[in-house]
Amino acid sequence: MDRPTGDDATLLSAWRAGDAEAGNALVTRRMDEIIRFFRNKVASESDVADLVNQTFLGCVAAKDSFRGDTSFRRFLYQIAQNVLFTYIRKRSKRAREDLDFAVVCVQELAPQSASSILTRRRETAALVQALRQISVEDQVVLELMYLEGWTGSQIAESLDLPEGTVRGRIRRGLARLRERVELELARTGEPVTVTAEDLERWAAEVRGRAEAGGER
Repeated sequence: MDRPTGDDATLLSAWRAGDAEAGNALVTRRMDEIIRFFRNKVASESDVADLVNQTFLGCVAAKDSFRGDTSFRRFLYQIAQNVLFTYIRKRSKRAREDLDFAVVCVQELAPQSASSILTRRRETAALVQALRQISVEDQVVLELMYLEGWTGSQIAESLDLPEGTVRGRIRRGLARLRERVELELARTGEPVTVTAEDLERWAAEVRGRAEAGGER
């Protein structure tokens, strides 16, 4: 039996009409990027599969209420981001507080934990780890920019944010990221000044390996 084809909207429409194969095709199409969305934002690698499952279960539960007036990607990423924020609230030592995701970072969840994105190069390892040390809001947009290769407008559309807000988070996040990468590199060798071009080059290496399903 041939796998259903078409754009996201076509597959979603067929899924809502009862075509389970169309739903499977749509989930499969978006599975890898949702795995990448969570991989560097968890306290343990074992949490990734659970968060991915929660996201797609949420998608299944809400598919009939999705009116189609936005993209399926926005619908999916809204669910993924809500799943992430709920996870962080539960894992945070400040779980009873109203967390500010412009301040709280993933590293606070488990200070001794390391990223599940493994990389042998000192520079790329520093970049991946530093992303966990900036605020969640900044980490989300920078990882979509660096590790998915999205533009500011694509990020804004997918996260349902004004483009100006996204660009502000990118500027703020880059300043913090450069500082954290320099500190990480200083811990493992000679101090170095990191440029925006350095970050782009190292991120491209991480993205290439992630898309290929390998590690560097």
